[in-house]
Amino acid sequence: MRRRAFVDLDAIRSNASETATAPLPDCTADLRADAYGHGLIPVARALTDAGVGGFLVSRVEDASALADEGIPVPAHIGVPAGRHARGPENLLGPELFGLIASRPTAAALRLTGEIIAVKRVGADRGVSYGYTYRTARPSTLVLVALGYADGILRVASNKAPVLVGETTGRITGRIAMDQFVVDIGDADAVPGDPVILFGDPARGEPSAADWEAALGVAAPVIASRLGRRIERVYTP
Repeated sequence: MRRRAFVDLDAIRSNASETATAPLPDCTADLRADAYGHGLIPVARALTDAGVGGFLVSRVEDASALADEGIPVPAHIGVPAGRHARGPENLLGPELFGLIASRPTAAALRLTGEIIAVKRVGADRGVSYGYTYRTARPSTLVLVALGYADGILRVASNKAPVLVGETTGRITGRIAMDQFVVDIGDADAVPGDPVILFGDPARGEPSAADWEAALGVAAPVIASRLGRRIERVYTP
């Protein structure tokens, strides 16, 4: 079962250049929470190549991992971000990853799951635990191999938009540990098809901002919760 987060490192480098208000060597990038779920080491390497001067991390272990890669971390560990940057304007945060709706930047991550089952059901069919969703008419349900064990917040149940083929639906019923359901109506799907949870709105995909609006949870929080079972696939 494929659970993948495609991370565009070039978008992150471009976002750094576009949002920095000081020369990049004078900037500090906030890479706490595994670079907001994007992957600490690959993101740090990309930003080092772009010229960013230092990084903020939460844990000594993260600083050690960066040091092992030869990546500098000025004593920015475990403290509020603004205190150790040379100024708040020199700190690059979630906007690096396209996670701040008020500061539109390119989406750096596309989160996908795989359809593992497809079932046609009748009207008034209860879906998932507790039957918090019932089909309004005969519909096709798809089962997607992502769940709360992967960091998909359960508050997304019956709320979050997802893209199945060319059909934008929403997570249907309660999210389970390893999977969730989407009602795609009369659209077609087969096992093995990808489902996009959030990605690039320019490509017609739901965005992290869409999830933020639907869940009432900040996009950086949503991305930071993505678990280790999700394979990160990096494009340069």
